[in-house]
Amino acid sequence: MLRSTWPRRLVVLAALSLAAAGTPPVTSVANDAPREVGRGCPPERAHDGEVRLVFLGDSGYGQGFSEWGTHGQDAIAARLSRLSLPPDLVFFLGDNVYWRGSAELFKSRFDDVYDPLIRECKAHVALGNHDLKRCRAVEEHERWESCLQELRTSLVADRTARYVRQGLEKDEAAAKAEADTTAETAGELAEEAIRTRRGNCLPGDATAYEDAVAGKKDCNAAAALAHAQFGFGSVEKGDPPAPRRQRYYSILWPLPRLTEAGEAESPEAGAPTRPLVQVVVLDSNTLDVGGSLLRPQEGRSREDALQLLWLRNALAEWLPAPGESHQVWKIVAMHHPPYTPRACACRLFGKCLGGHHDETGLRDQINRTLEDLQPPDMMFTAHNHIYARSHPLGPSGEPVTSGEGGVRYFVTGGGGGPLYDVHGDDPRFPKALTIYHFVYLRLTSSSAFYWTIDAGGQVRDSGCFEKGSNVDHPLSPGFHYDDALPPRCTVEG
Repeated sequence: MLRSTWPRRLVVLAALSLAAAGTPPVTSVANDAPREVGRGCPPERAHDGEVRLVFLGDSGYGQGFSEWGTHGQDAIAARLSRLSLPPDLVFFLGDNVYWRGSAELFKSRFDDVYDPLIRECKAHVALGNHDLKRCRAVEEHERWESCLQELRTSLVADRTARYVRQGLEKDEAAAKAEADTTAETAGELAEEAIRTRRGNCLPGDATAYEDAVAGKKDCNAAAALAHAQFGFGSVEKGDPPAPRRQRYYSILWPLPRLTEAGEAESPEAGAPTRPLVQVVVLDSNTLDVGGSLLRPQEGRSREDALQLLWLRNALAEWLPAPGESHQVWKIVAMHHPPYTPRACACRLFGKCLGGHHDETGLRDQINRTLEDLQPPDMMFTAHNHIYARSHPLGPSGEPVTSGEGGVRYFVTGGGGGPLYDVHGDDPRFPKALTIYHFVYLRLTSSSAFYWTIDAGGQVRDSGCFEKGSNVDHPLSPGFHYDDALPPRCTVEG
């Protein structure tokens, strides 16, 4: 896959997102015409001061009838290719290749379907549970000594930043963080502490996984991360060779173009001095979810400590400088949803079977990880084959309709796989639909505008909100996704 010629700063995170309120009448974008697709990567610059993103998940069935039942992947892919105002980036939130992520199906069920996006370097994926069927997390990394050192370095850096936020001077904070981290692996508890750290030291690359059954050679994690068309990132390593691609990563967009000397272009040259958005993509398969691939070891629970520390670091970066008003939008994207309406894959004798509900362990794990940090603006997830948008939610999942600090959760699992039925009403989610769809998001420095577009080109949900606000605003039916944006959400047309 072709890439930009200047470095892209990438960070690790997990994630998912959300958008605003209001439920307007269904409107149509069906008259969009197919676009000619050029080869090569677009400049990493905001268009007219905005960034355009698309999110969808559970898409990987390929074209025509395949696996178990009908699907909508080809219709959604065609709709994406017809957008008259094309997105800068498209994020696929896992289950990219059903049924078990087979490498021999990468071409027919992803590359061929999304070829225009791939050729323009717009496609980026998260790993879903079906992408890692027949895999398990390694019980102990073969290079555990270097992994432990990386974990220790991350712990010291995180604690230093935390102590600075608590009022210590930087040098004093660094010394305290070093001393506290050293004390954890000293004395009578040293052996147990090191054993626990070794169990929690899961690499960020494909070596985190192995065959679920020894000798079977049917875990496709390494093949997925090596597949350039999937657009996996690396931690601050630009566009890495296959062995260094990371299963969790983040993308800042846009970044200033660099000169030949490696310096950022001046603002006078038209390049932005700061990005507008950071999308943090997590690998939720090793987090605290149902069916987690990180299983207990010798009776001890395990945690993907490196990924969680990386997430903290990613969300702590790119804060506004003193006296600066501009803040970067923070979006976390991943496969499993901390919050989702209940959905049913089928019903038998009136009972709801299959489908998914809240991942409460994941919710609690993320809350602990982000303690004392500003939460992301949005989370985008999939896994449940429905569309849903939440009110801004607080840490316990309660709707927050005023002030600041709420997170908007989008579930966008209608990318192509067989759909689930939404089961009952959920007061946390003002909109929940059984539809094939994708979410189209336009961000300015102050406002987020979103449209949920179905396979027929109909707008099924839309709205906007101001950065930092828990107040949602509906969009009028006549305000289309490709219209010029107003200065702020609150004065949209």
